[in-house]
Amino acid sequence: MGRAEGVLSTDELALLARLELDHRRRARGTHPGQRRSDRTARSPELADFRPYAVGDDVRQIDWRAFARLERLMLRLYVAEEESVLNVVVDSSESMTLGSPAKWPAARRLAAALTMLGLGAMDRVAVGVLQRSGPHTPHLRLPGGTRRVLGFLAQLEPGGAAGPEELAALRWMRPGITVVVSDFLVEGSWRPALAGLGQRHQEPLLWQVLAPDEEHPRLSGDLRLREVESGSVRELTVTPRVVADYRRALIAHRERLQQDASSAGGRFLHTSSDDDLESTMRAGLMAGAVRRT
Repeated sequence: MGRAEGVLSTDELALLARLELDHRRRARGTHPGQRRSDRTARSPELADFRPYAVGDDVRQIDWRAFARLERLMLRLYVAEEESVLNVVVDSSESMTLGSPAKWPAARRLAAALTMLGLGAMDRVAVGVLQRSGPHTPHLRLPGGTRRVLGFLAQLEPGGAAGPEELAALRWMRPGITVVVSDFLVEGSWRPALAGLGQRHQEPLLWQVLAPDEEHPRLSGDLRLREVESGSVRELTVTPRVVADYRRALIAHRERLQQDASSAGGRFLHTSSDDDLESTMRAGLMAGAVRRT
């Protein structure tokens, strides 16, 4: 069984061909896609303008607007609908932890999401959750598949990541922004998610945790080191401590759900032990993915 650029198997690609992401917000674009429009028309209907960006179709530049404004502006149409998918994957050191480790599952999920977007003729970009971290340009078929999968295949985890890094990213365009992470950091994600909403991005937080992070099997006196900050804490793990951890994890997820909802987005979680079919099934149940 072959694997596309070492990230997705042929069976997994066949599974993804029957699915697509569910975009809550309607998109206005310059290219035809597979997203439903708010209105139907026999010919494209001019809806709005936006500044030209590198990679846009130069045929859609409005030269009369350029003569007036001295800025390159693109014509946007309602009847020709093109959505944008931004995939932000956490490649920090903490993603190497867990049994099985979270990083392979997170990278595979990021690859699957990009395939769903490209299959719907969306513009898709993928990057890491780091300040000034690498990312692809926004790509479409036919050349986008090899480039996004090649980008993900060469990524190696390291460093730290959190809400401050998300707030600092500026390469994402208006559309849906999926953040794949364990979200196990101190600090609130609400300001960063509110910033996405203000930039017309619909956030989807997809948490990936390992089974031993969901249900720790630890006991006794331990010396724990935080891999990203290097801080050390000595702790005596008892059944009560484990129960407190479980309650804290549930409360943390509730806050993430609330923070995503306040920005017009969604939250869901899956396990690093899940295969892609189980992961996509969780997406279907959460309404983030739908069958075509």
